[in-house]
Amino acid sequence: MSIRNRLGIATAVLMFITPGASFAQDSSLVLTQDAAAVPSPALLRKDGEPQKTFFTRHDLVATGIAAAVTGGVMVFDKKIAKWTQTPSVQGSQSRQDAVKNLTRVNETPLTIASIATYGIGRLAHSETAADVGLHWTEALIFTDVISQAIRGPLGRARPRVVVDDDYNPFVFHPFKGFTNFDYRAFPSLHSAVGFATAAALVGEIRVRNQDAARWAAPPLYALALVPGLTRMYLNQHWASDVIAGGFIGQLIGSRVVHYAHTHKRTKLDRALLATSVTPDEYGRMLVTVDVQSLLGGR
Repeated sequence: MSIRNRLGIATAVLMFITPGASFAQDSSLVLTQDAAAVPSPALLRKDGEPQKTFFTRHDLVATGIAAAVTGGVMVFDKKIAKWTQTPSVQGSQSRQDAVKNLTRVNETPLTIASIATYGIGRLAHSETAADVGLHWTEALIFTDVISQAIRGPLGRARPRVVVDDDYNPFVFHPFKGFTNFDYRAFPSLHSAVGFATAAALVGEIRVRNQDAARWAAPPLYALALVPGLTRMYLNQHWASDVIAGGFIGQLIGSRVVHYAHTHKRTKLDRALLATSVTPDEYGRMLVTVDVQSLLGGR
C-alpha cells in the first residue's frame, strides 16, 4: 500500500473520531452546573473563575493535535508492529511471562481498586480517600464508555489478526468491533484506563498539594505507559491505538477531577459521599447518611 493511500485511510479514521470531541462543545451535550462550590485555586483559570463546562475549547485544540499525531504514527504502525515481534524484543520466555502478567493491569482491576478506595474511605470516615476513589471511578467509567463507543463502530483489526496480510494496519470492518474482539483495536482500552488513572490521581494530589503532584506525576505516568506497551508487545495493539487511548484517558481523567473540584457536587456525588457504613457493638452494619452533605451543605 502506498504512503498516499495510507495517509488517506488515516485521515478518514481521524475524521471519524475527531467530531466526538468537537461535538462535546455543544451546550446541549456538556455537563454544567449553576455555580462553583469553593473551587480549588490550583484548578481555576487565570482570571480566577472556574470553567463553566466539562469540556473546553482548549480540549478541542488538544484533540486536534492528538489526532494529527495519531494519524502520523499510523503510517509507521506496520514497521513498529514488526519490530515489537522481533526475537531481540520478545526475548526469553521469562520476559514473555512477565509481560503477560503485567498486561492484566487493565480496566477491571483498576476499577476494582478505585471502588475499593472509595469504600475504604467511607468505612474509615476518610473524606479524602472517598473523594479520590469516587472521582477515579468516574474517570474510568467515562473513559471506558467513550473508548468502546469508538472501538465498536470503527472495527480496526488487531496486529495479530493481519499477520498473514503482511501486518496491514489499515484493515477496518465497521461495527464488527461490537461482536468480535479481534476487531476492537482502536483505541487501546489498556492505555486509556492507565492514563485515566494517572491523570485522575495526579489531579487529586494537585488539588491538595501542588508540590507533591510534581513528584507524583512522573512515576504515575511512567506506570500508565506499561499497559499499552504490553499490548504492543503481545501483538494486540498498534502504536497508534496506544497513543489514541493514552490521550483519551488523559483528557477524561483530568477533566473529571477538574470539573468535580470547581463545581457543586452532583446529586450522585453528594449521595455517595454522604453515605457511610460502620459496624455497631453487636457486629451489625449501620448505614448512616450525613444530611448536611447530602443536601449540598458542604
